[in-house]
Amino acid sequence: MKATLRLIGMLSLSASIAAAQTLSPSAESAPPACPANPGGRPVSITPEKRPTAEQIRQTAETAAADPTVIVAAEPIPNFGTERYRLADYAECVGDGGCYWADLDAQTRRAEAALDRAIALAKPGEKLAMVLDIDETSMSGFCELRREDYGFLLASFNRWVMTPEAAVPIHGTVRLFNKARAAGVEVFFITGRWDEQREATARNLKLAGYKGWKGLSLRVGPQKQMSTVDYKGQERKKIADAGYRIVLNVGDQWSDLNGTARGEVSVKLPNPFYYLP
Repeated sequence: MKATLRLIGMLSLSASIAAAQTLSPSAESAPPACPANPGGRPVSITPEKRPTAEQIRQTAETAAADPTVIVAAEPIPNFGTERYRLADYAECVGDGGCYWADLDAQTRRAEAALDRAIALAKPGEKLAMVLDIDETSMSGFCELRREDYGFLLASFNRWVMTPEAAVPIHGTVRLFNKARAAGVEVFFITGRWDEQREATARNLKLAGYKGWKGLSLRVGPQKQMSTVDYKGQERKKIADAGYRIVLNVGDQWSDLNGTARGEVSVKLPNPFYYLP
């Protein structure tokens, strides 16, 4: 009987996700407008006119076919050309896909999973959803673009302290509001340090997140812990308080793995950086 109910539940989730995948792209499936400050730092130092992947390939093939050219063995992709492709994907240019459309599609899949969890919940159960912050709830796109997609941590950490960093990921705001409307408590767990708490809370509110249950930032010995161990420790506190973590959403595998995992984990795309 239990196996049958589980199968029915999985089929229901698959159908909900399939429906979410067929939704037409929304207006939120495009890059945000990044503010330009007169006399300040440029919006981006990435060239607006950059060679396509095909043009780069043709240049290399032409050189390789020239008997007067000795071509070097290059076992890994060139970082500069890969950054061009990243810029195209992040800015929805060319035919290499659109990060914002992929991000919005994945948050819709998360909504479908949340709908299922709410529908199957038992009366009186305490349901919880866990959200990461950077590239999950708020976007660092404007700063990353300004840095030529280099993810310069010192610059990035200064930027997240400013109100300019309150850039919402609209699909996650939708997900948050859906959870709160259904009585699901939302807990933010971020790898940021506790010294950034005030600015983080302010920017979350500015970005449209209001009424969360918890906001965890690294404090004390947690600053030296691996992300997997730290986030697992924080999720365990939520579970120990009697909550069922029905959904956990993050852009890094380290947001999702470890102890007290969510019943459903949703990995959002992040082409910009990797945090083990």
